[in-house]
Amino acid sequence: MSRSQVTRRLFKLHSWLGLATGVLLLVVSLSGVVLLFEPELDHALNPRLLTVAVPAQPQPSLDGVLRAARQRFPQPAYLRLRRLPVTPDQAVEVSVDQPDHTWTLAYFDPYTARYLGQRNAREHLFGWLLGLHYSLLGGKAGELVVALLGIALLLSVGTGAVVYRKHLLPVLLFRQRINWKNARTAASGLHRVVGVWALLFNLVMAGSGAWMLRASFLPSSYQTEAEPELTLQPTLQVSLDTLTQRANAAVPGLQVQGLLLPRTAADTLVTVWGRLADSPLYGNFSQTVEFSASTGRVVRADDVRTSGVAERAELVALTLHFGQFGGWLIKLLWTVGGLSPALLSITGFVLWRRRTAPRNHTARRQPARQLSR
Repeated sequence: MSRSQVTRRLFKLHSWLGLATGVLLLVVSLSGVVLLFEPELDHALNPRLLTVAVPAQPQPSLDGVLRAARQRFPQPAYLRLRRLPVTPDQAVEVSVDQPDHTWTLAYFDPYTARYLGQRNAREHLFGWLLGLHYSLLGGKAGELVVALLGIALLLSVGTGAVVYRKHLLPVLLFRQRINWKNARTAASGLHRVVGVWALLFNLVMAGSGAWMLRASFLPSSYQTEAEPELTLQPTLQVSLDTLTQRANAAVPGLQVQGLLLPRTAADTLVTVWGRLADSPLYGNFSQTVEFSASTGRVVRADDVRTSGVAERAELVALTLHFGQFGGWLIKLLWTVGGLSPALLSITGFVLWRRRTAPRNHTARRQPARQLSR
């Protein structure tokens, strides 16, 4: 098979991959772009729920928050501190597994332990968007579809790189100009330019997304299991405030993000998780410190900075996927990159439609010519 034949076949595969996945990729990419700005948008839309007044002498108390949460959500509701304040004016987010299996997010003032309100974890705007992005709101089957979308995007990027290989260097050197003469030439130019500049970004997004959902390919993921009945959550014998201080001492540079508390009497650990201030590329939940729930003794505190290359590479890939590092500049760059699959889908569809339209038009005119003879 000649090189031109291989290129033509790859071009067909590239075209069909784009047509088959275009709409779904549009949904996934747009929802991902909005989720990039979840913290900023959520606090702007829900200030009474997520923002608190900072006293003159702030003395936050996680123990006080846990006591207030237990009073608000009595046993057997399971509690954990899902998200701690990043700035002094933020509320503490407490995750509550209700006896009826409703997942609730409750919010408390870290200084006064005052209850601020609650919402359903899956039904509020950003919880719904996360479900849309992660599984298209389709449960386990939806996760499989999104994983397949990631693989399809990998194939699309790979075939596109081969088909448009002659345009890679000119685009990167800004020698490729877009002809705005008509819709077809504009779509063709945009497709090449956007595809080249977003090539590496889309490889990372597609690969990391499919990897996160790799469990959806296992038959065991689809076995139905009954929801376990909640039992009494054991009372902690140690102070959460003390544990966070010990976690910071055990791992220098740790910024605590949340605490996982024992669920049953058989659970013997309290897990503190967070991010490393000097290693933002490892993500918000890259580091964990485990404590004895009865004595508060450090059981395990492996520094991720000393982990193997494969583990650290996976953490970096996931951080890149979520844009969990840097500031507004990174978010804006990720917004542009995140919109690229949508733009490529639209321009690809325009090119396909323009290619097929003349043939269809000719086919429609043929009977008329025959009748006129």
